[in-house]
Amino acid sequence: MINNIVKILEKNLCDHCLGRPFSQLFLGYKNEERGEFIRTFTAMMIDGKLVDYSKINPNNFYGFKFRQNKGFAKNLKKEKCWLCNNLFDKFGSLAKKAERKLKKIEFNNFLVGSKISPEILSKEEKIWEVTGIEFVESIKAEINRELGKKLGFLLKKPVNFKNPEIVVLSDFKKNIVEIQINSLYVFGYYKKLKRGIPQCKWGTPKKYKTSVQEIAAKPIIKATKGTNNKFSGSGREDIDARCLDWRPFVIEVLKPQKRSINLKKIQKQINKSKKVNVRGLKFCEKYIVKKIKAETGDKTYRVIVKFNKPIEKKDLKKLKSLVGIINQRTPVRVAHRRADKIRKRNVKSIKYKQKNRKTIELRVEASSGLYIKELVTGDGGRTQPSVSEILNVKATPKDLDVIKIELPKGLLF
Repeated sequence: MINNIVKILEKNLCDHCLGRPFSQLFLGYKNEERGEFIRTFTAMMIDGKLVDYSKINPNNFYGFKFRQNKGFAKNLKKEKCWLCNNLFDKFGSLAKKAERKLKKIEFNNFLVGSKISPEILSKEEKIWEVTGIEFVESIKAEINRELGKKLGFLLKKPVNFKNPEIVVLSDFKKNIVEIQINSLYVFGYYKKLKRGIPQCKWGTPKKYKTSVQEIAAKPIIKATKGTNNKFSGSGREDIDARCLDWRPFVIEVLKPQKRSINLKKIQKQINKSKKVNVRGLKFCEKYIVKKIKAETGDKTYRVIVKFNKPIEKKDLKKLKSLVGIINQRTPVRVAHRRADKIRKRNVKSIKYKQKNRKTIELRVEASSGLYIKELVTGDGGRTQPSVSEILNVKATPKDLDVIKIELPKGLLF
């Protein structure tokens, strides 16, 4: 180890970069303290002429007073660190820059990241080639940890490694600090009480005046001072369909300036719309979005079906044959945004009530993803079997509603 230390001291190294190759030795010490100890011990070895110091850069020992080997210490000058170029001296100014940028942002925890030049990383690897990697720590790890400590002291907030609300990114090459505000996630359930409203804002404002997303997100964005939002629902209903049971959703608020918002108050504001009702608003983690998108619970639908000619009541019994596997090729109306393939969906139960000889109310309990309108019309033979096919009439769906949503227990809060 002493020979390795002598070899790496051929370059002028600061205490951080001298101590870091031996970071895993001794508990309770900073790399800077390890470097100081190694430098002092090596200086003693040089003063006693106990090591070959012929290739050592003497400027590594600027400020040391040699007693026996005074010739080694002549004309010493203060040099910058060959590896990091005295990067650690910038900590104070960068921490202050970060503190100023964070003054107007509300957050509870943070994490530090850093941008290091490839040249520094390459030099570090050359040091490791001499010392080996058994006890090393990377410069990036030390920077993030030590700058995190300094910032934590200034901000009086803890570091969070798993789900930080703020990431402070220090660019040492440009000597700047960038602030990344991580998203805020709000979970809830919604009912859509009016027809003609899309779930997401992709259809507005050209086609539709508003959406479930816009109605639910508007007061949340206002309260958090976020820049934008993303909406994820546990499935979706057609634009002209109502959703009369509670459908889970998550709103992701992008770059929120505030996080401590009153969700009960916001819930009341949303429900004043009379178009969308929400309940159970609460903060959640990012992984809930993935859980919601993967939801495959059964749904029960109610739809009014109109026929182009009268149907006898006894013939309606044939509809029971729809129970079972339905083969659905991607419907024509969504073919522009969905892969063209045949999907198998399960109809679990069929109930019907005759309104008149040309109209029935149909209730269908089915697995998630079944296209109900196409189950009625047959979609030109792309859905088989269908109401139209079984009764041998033209069948048209009207007033479609989602009336029950079965959810896995793990998705309920």
